[in-house]
Amino acid sequence: MTKRPTAPHHTPQDADNSKNPADGRAARSQRTRLAIIDAIRALNDEGDLRPTAPRIAKQAGVSLRTVWMHFEDMESLLAHAGRRDVEILLSLLEPIPPQSPLAERIEAFVAQRAHVLETMAPSWRAARIHEPFSAELRLIKQETLALARADVESVFDTELARLPAPAREVLLDALLATSVWPYWETLRTDLHLSEEQARTTLDLTIRGLLSRTELH
Repeated sequence: MTKRPTAPHHTPQDADNSKNPADGRAARSQRTRLAIIDAIRALNDEGDLRPTAPRIAKQAGVSLRTVWMHFEDMESLLAHAGRRDVEILLSLLEPIPPQSPLAERIEAFVAQRAHVLETMAPSWRAARIHEPFSAELRLIKQETLALARADVESVFDTELARLPAPAREVLLDALLATSVWPYWETLRTDLHLSEEQARTTLDLTIRGLLSRTELH
C-alpha cells in the first residue's frame, strides 16, 4: 500500500508570507542576518576571537557577498553582534525576589551570575579586543555595566539601605566590581580556577562584602 504523503506544516506566518511576498523576503532576510550574527558567536565559542568575514560566511552557510549585502563593514557587523549579546544576556536573567532571606538571595545571585558570566565569556573576550576601535561596542559595554549595577541594587537593596550614602556607594561599587565579567575572567583564566572553584570564590567574596552591613 502506498503511503499517502503528508501535507507540509504551515504556520499562520507562512500563510501571511505567501500572500505578501515582500513580507516573506523580509523574514528570510532577517533570518539570514541573525544567522550571520550567530555565526560570530559560534566562532567565538570555538576560540576564534577575531573571525574574518570569509570564516563568518562559511560558519553561517552563506556567501561572502551575502554578508556584505546585510552589513556595511566589519565594525557594523560586530556592533550588531554586540546587540545580540545583550539580548542573550537579558534572556539569561531571572528576577531574584528582594524579600527573600539574604542567604537565599546570595545563593541565587551567585548561581545566576556564574552561569551568565561563563556563558557570555567567549563573546565578551572577543568584544574586549574590538572595543578600543568601536564607539558602539564601548556604549554596549557601559549599558551592560548599568544593567549589572541595577541588578545588584535590586537584589541587595535591604542591605544597602542600612548604610549611609557614602558607605552605600562604596559597597555597591565593590559588589558590582566583583560580580562582573572582568573579575570572573581573572578567576577562570588568570588564576586557572575551575568553574566550580570560581563560583565558590565569588560566593565567598559577596558574603564577605555583605557582612559589613551587619555592623550597622
